[in-house]
Amino acid sequence: MISTTQLITLLNQSTPLENILEIIPDLDFVSYLEACLEKKGLKKSEVIAQTNMQKNYAYQICNGTKKGSKDKIIQLALAMRLNLHDTNNLLSLSNNGLLYAKVKKDAILIYALQHHYNLFKTNELLIAQGFDALD
Repeated sequence: MISTTQLITLLNQSTPLENILEIIPDLDFVSYLEACLEKKGLKKSEVIAQTNMQKNYAYQICNGTKKGSKDKIIQLALAMRLNLHDTNNLLSLSNNGLLYAKVKKDAILIYALQHHYNLFKTNELLIAQGFDALD
């Protein structure tokens, strides 16, 4: 698989767009989530148990039949102990926008991700700073 850096280099060069598009993999939320689970050696049931989501709803998000909100995707990312890069990829693929360090709530979430906080500890941190807990 071609790296993002390599793709950016090709896009900046005079390589025909059609040639570039042929080597870009078809990514979607479900396949990326599955890849993250596999990379971490986790099961969906283990991850879902560490969220505040109803089990059925969480499975629907994971299989793509429901669109998860930004808070729901972040809950999954925290439960999987994903890094910021993988979390932002999941957010992007679920059309939820990226975490941005200059937004205070996002900065708190980035801090929690980087320090491997679980959902409970992350919610405590959000509330202590005057933000709503992840729903």
